[in-house]
Amino acid sequence: MAAVTATCSEIVEAFMARVNPLDREKYEQAKQRANRKSSGWSMSRMIRLHRIAGLILVVQLLIWTVTGFYFSFMGREALNAQQNYHAAPDRVLAIQGRYIVPLRQLSQLGDVYEINVRMRDELPQFAVVYDSAHRPRHEVGRSRGDGLQQAWFDAETGQRWNTGAVLAQRLAVDSYLGSGMFNRITDVRRSHDLPRWPGPGFRIDFADRLQTRVYIDQVNGDVVAHRNKHSGLTELMYKLHFMDYSGQRNFNNVFIIAAGLFSLWFVLTGIIMIIRIGRQGGFVARAGLQYNASLFKRLRTRLFGASHKN
Repeated sequence: MAAVTATCSEIVEAFMARVNPLDREKYEQAKQRANRKSSGWSMSRMIRLHRIAGLILVVQLLIWTVTGFYFSFMGREALNAQQNYHAAPDRVLAIQGRYIVPLRQLSQLGDVYEINVRMRDELPQFAVVYDSAHRPRHEVGRSRGDGLQQAWFDAETGQRWNTGAVLAQRLAVDSYLGSGMFNRITDVRRSHDLPRWPGPGFRIDFADRLQTRVYIDQVNGDVVAHRNKHSGLTELMYKLHFMDYSGQRNFNNVFIIAAGLFSLWFVLTGIIMIIRIGRQGGFVARAGLQYNASLFKRLRTRLFGASHKN
């Protein structure tokens, strides 16, 4: 602690002597003492780290500003590539339809909480919500985000649902409002357009000016998302804004936690430096302060000494 105090005093003394043109010799001596290497923690190291943290925060603030303006300029519809998106209305279930409940498959899932019936194009589908966490031997489906799993079954056959290429094309066309024609369909496992989508599914491309592409989930037949030629830049902006370069848009990632620690360090070290500068007379020119005493003494000598001579 004594070494830290001595080093801080030498730095401030060198600064005060530098701004005082009446004492160049004292400035040179204080500068030499301040430049000596200290064995412990020094104020100069803290100032250096303070500047580094400030530089990092300034760069990130500029990134947040640029990405924020981009989001405001593009708008929600363009950011989600929904210029040509059409939400297909829910189809009415056939009351007289004969549905096959997959009892054997349901018993293998675990604790079933919900069974919903919905239509996919003209086909009925069971959407099952269940929990198999405490039954490790049972099948684990796709996570819903709240700790539960989901599974889908064909209500006409009782078998697992599987979206074919023809059905995927029809679902994509139903969700498309643009003037472009169907171009091609591609079987995909994962896609860089949708980092959070586990796949597999289909990508259906349309020949329009936005180069619209529609993703259909093979497991449940859902329209995952629409994407177009601007989606790559939009995804990059989201990564920079969220500081999550995996594309998951997670606010609790390691980079944003590090930014918070840098901010805390920047504020605390700034307060420490302000207090030290204030105590050393950096803000108020009073003769009673240590590093102003020499300056005021010489000024009094020159002013009053000259007046007495006259």
